Amino acid sequence: MLKIMLSRSSISLGLCLAFNSAIFAAESPPTINSTTETLLDRIVPASPEVIKEFESAGMREVRQHKLTDSDRIKISQALAVLPPLHRSVLAERLVSISFIDGIAGEGTALTAPSRRKGKYSITFRSSIINESLTEFLTTKERRLFTTAASGPIVTVTADGLDALPFAFLHESTHIVDNVVGIKTNADHPLIIDEWMTNHDLKMPYAGSIISTTNFRGGSKIPIEDAEAVYDALAMSPFVSLYSTAAASEDIAELLAWYQEQEINNASFVIAITDSNGRTLKRYEPLSFPLVKKRFPQVKQLLDARESGRAISAALNPQ
Repeated sequence: MLKIMLSRSSISLGLCLAFNSAIFAAESPPTINSTTETLLDRIVPASPEVIKEFESAGMREVRQHKLTDSDRIKISQALAVLPPLHRSVLAERLVSISFIDGIAGEGTALTAPSRRKGKYSITFRSSIINESLTEFLTTKERRLFTTAASGPIVTVTADGLDALPFAFLHESTHIVDNVVGIKTNADHPLIIDEWMTNHDLKMPYAGSIISTTNFRGGSKIPIEDAEAVYDALAMSPFVSLYSTAAASEDIAELLAWYQEQEINNASFVIAITDSNGRTLKRYEPLSFPLVKKRFPQVKQLLDARESGRAISAALNPQ
């Protein structure tokens, strides 16, 4: 997920969890329950304020997207496969879902606080409805590096996965995080070893090459150094380079890929190849030791919430 700060109000352009397209096969569609129907009813045109935020970020061609019947089916299927926690929080806190044209491929969604306290809106780049996760992730990753005609190239593959469900899960995780309060709690077991604050990494990660990408405000890294970057990532607890952007992005990425692995036995591969297509190095982030070490904590979080414990307290604080 790419995050582009639009203002000081913690609005972000982002990404985040795709589900295997097999889930969406006609013979076994996901169940569209009442909560999903409630969320579908909240699809509305983007507000003038949201349009203005995109325009202020330099996207002058932003315009409303007219959804087709096919679009609506894909949206309903993406919502239907969100975890129970996410559907419950969205039903309580999400006031609108919108889709717009004219957003560059690196941007995916704008999750923003509503005028109503504790409420949120999500506005998606419309082209993501028909985009593969492989296409999205490769575009995002390649912009981190310089290019060279005869040099190596980075490709990310997530076979069989679509970008829209990934985006819905990732963005809704930000709202869940705001409600449950993970990123604001430096002692939370999910982030205690990685983050000092939402934006400040702990050592040794703050001093690593993985903290120098433009996800954290750095310049493009020479493509010749890509192997060093991913070697360092493989020794870290981060499932992606985008996870290093902020604790909130780390939480969303980690939860998203955990779900992909549990539900779809996801394949997530980063490959560095030479100009002839020969693989120089191959990485599987879901198998990184320190990433796998964090998964039980993610499971505990989801199991507790999905069984109903503390959802009511989180949604209805005293």
